[in-house]
Amino acid sequence: MKNRSLYGSGSQEVRACFERAGGPDGVLVVPMDLAKDEHVAMLCLGGGQCLCRPFAVRNSAEGAAYLLERIEGVRRQRGIERQNVLIGGEDPAAYTFNFIHRLRLEGLAFLRVNAAQASRLRNNRRAVSDSLALDGIGQALIQQRGRMLESFDGLYCGLKSAARSRRRLVRDETAWKNRIHRNTDILFPGFLDRGLTGIVPFSQASLALMEEDFSCLKIRRCRLDTLVRQLQRHGTRKPEEAAARLKALADEVLPPAPLLIPAEAAGLAVRVRMLRAVREAIAMEENQMARCLVQTPGFYATSIPGLGVVLAGHIMAEYGRPDLWPAADNMASYGGIVPRQTQTGGPSCPARIGHLPLDANRILKDYLLQAAFQTGNTGEHRLRQHYLSVEHRDGKSRLSTAKLLVRILKQVVGSETAYLPLEILRPGPDLPQGRVVACLGDITARLLAKWKPYDLSGIDPSVNRLQQWKESFDDLAASSPSEE
Repeated sequence: MKNRSLYGSGSQEVRACFERAGGPDGVLVVPMDLAKDEHVAMLCLGGGQCLCRPFAVRNSAEGAAYLLERIEGVRRQRGIERQNVLIGGEDPAAYTFNFIHRLRLEGLAFLRVNAAQASRLRNNRRAVSDSLALDGIGQALIQQRGRMLESFDGLYCGLKSAARSRRRLVRDETAWKNRIHRNTDILFPGFLDRGLTGIVPFSQASLALMEEDFSCLKIRRCRLDTLVRQLQRHGTRKPEEAAARLKALADEVLPPAPLLIPAEAAGLAVRVRMLRAVREAIAMEENQMARCLVQTPGFYATSIPGLGVVLAGHIMAEYGRPDLWPAADNMASYGGIVPRQTQTGGPSCPARIGHLPLDANRILKDYLLQAAFQTGNTGEHRLRQHYLSVEHRDGKSRLSTAKLLVRILKQVVGSETAYLPLEILRPGPDLPQGRVVACLGDITARLLAKWKPYDLSGIDPSVNRLQQWKESFDDLAASSPSEE
């Protein structure tokens, strides 16, 4: 029978440390309440015995040296190996990265403790203090609930940092668009309606017009051929038609008060420049995500139709290293796409299905549902077939497809193979070699198209999985006999 633990959410690394130490008293647990200027730490054994009162540790080189000195003294006194020292704290902020890095240079492990779990485990939940916070963190470490913190200079840490930054910037982009809408409603009502003007809102042509003393009165005065050239220069489709519709709309709308135009136009120009800067920052973060993703097994997730580099990058950033992924059911639960179930009255009573959990990773849930919709509406493959079948019976197509997508991601990323049709994945004896090569050729073309917008220069070919895939396919196509 497989060995089980009552602590189902326990960490394998922490459990291995307790087993290696030969018992809880062979483990030195150091809970830390992290702060920007001054941390609070405590030293205790794995069995729960506190060895000292909580003490302050400055978030500086001097503070790190002081903590290391305290740990080294207790470790030598108790005969505890360095590899059996566990330092842990709640989700560390950026201002603690350098401090934690200094501890790691000494060969000490730092574990991340879930803040909600630490709050539930502390002895007193009716009050908040540094000592109580340390109590909850220490209880979580002793109960083997900590998770090994990813290295700050690693690919997955960089991927998550870029993904979270991009998410914030996208919100900022929406905010600036809303402010621009307010200006255009005064200066030129209806300008950002593509159905009225034929110009894509917030495209290069749209931004170029709004950036220079924009108003409907200016468009009225502008010559038609000048407007056509400007729209053509910024890539507008059918510039002649768009220019004519734009001038017709400018003649129809109500103009603003003349004294209001200078201030509104100046404010609009500033907001357009801010929008351009935010978009530039988004593009930079997306490229950074691509550079990290192409060096990880998450690259193979982009072989799924409808799942691009950005969506795959966000999902991989939240799940982290594939070798630490739990079972697919746990991954779906972590993403908040599995409803809660309650059961009372014994195993013979049916379980009650409740609502989706509110304490799951909401960011991951957002991107899983987006990915389910995109994959369910792109191409012809088994994810799309599943999406449509659930849709036809009026089921929850996004949730159901997201669960299947998690299972496929675990298989594809874990085995570092592309998303293949079932006839290729489970080939029959009469499957022609040319069919396999043609299928892999389609996947290669799709991958190259998805990764084309990103700058991957300077990445070592030994870790560039896109380049490795292309070279492998070229070798396969060259060695495959051509069919007459």
